[in-house]
Amino acid sequence: MLPTSSGNAVIVAIDHGLSHGRLEGFEDPEAMLQTVLEGNPDGILAGVPFLRRFEPTLSERPDLVTIGTVDHPMDSTLPGERENAEIHHQAFSVEEAARIGVDAIKTALVFGREDPDVLAENLKLISRVSETAREHGITSVVEPTLWGQRVEDELDAEYLAHANRIGFEIGADILKSPYTGDLESFAPIAENAPVPMYIAGGPARDDDAAVLEMVRGGMDAGVNGVMFGRTIWKHDDPAGMIDAIRAIVHEDASVAQAEERLR
Repeated sequence: MLPTSSGNAVIVAIDHGLSHGRLEGFEDPEAMLQTVLEGNPDGILAGVPFLRRFEPTLSERPDLVTIGTVDHPMDSTLPGERENAEIHHQAFSVEEAARIGVDAIKTALVFGREDPDVLAENLKLISRVSETAREHGITSVVEPTLWGQRVEDELDAEYLAHANRIGFEIGADILKSPYTGDLESFAPIAENAPVPMYIAGGPARDDDAAVLEMVRGGMDAGVNGVMFGRTIWKHDDPAGMIDAIRAIVHEDASVAQAEERLR
């Protein structure tokens, strides 16, 4: 689990610039970090250089969990474009992550690609960095995803069950998994995970209740919290959304009770 008092955590992912460049609403990295921290999350997930650059700000919160993304998936050779390229490599060393004092590292495990060699290198990357992380006393977070061109449904429960199992087998100490969309299909995935699991947020949503229902469903399935990005930082009130999610994760609030935090 992550080093919080209960193991439960609300982690805000702000590593999107690594793959997508300057995103709308996230043009100023430092301003976004400050906005997110105002919501009092349990932790931040960002690229290793991002965490190094803003270490003075992050160190003001000694209890803040830091997770460093060490890999770099891209789908275009043009910056900011979305195409069908399958590019994935290790961008930062575990040693550098250790030097800046991260609690964990994160890598993506991407299924559904056309080129099997890209998946092979992805699997070797995760195995390698997970072993190195353990040598440094750092937790390895693996994010199994269905992002490849061969995938029709990124939330396919059967595929995600297999993907999360492979993520564990290849070295994950923690799994960051997409939520399938309903408790019935997701519960067996969480129940059978041999390591702690946190759910990913996916694309931003306009329906606050749907986001909170996802969090409630994940917690009811047995996960330890969330690692959400766009769902939080693209919200009109990021601090309010963090507070609402915290109510479910840490206080076992209902969706209705959590929604009250947003009003």
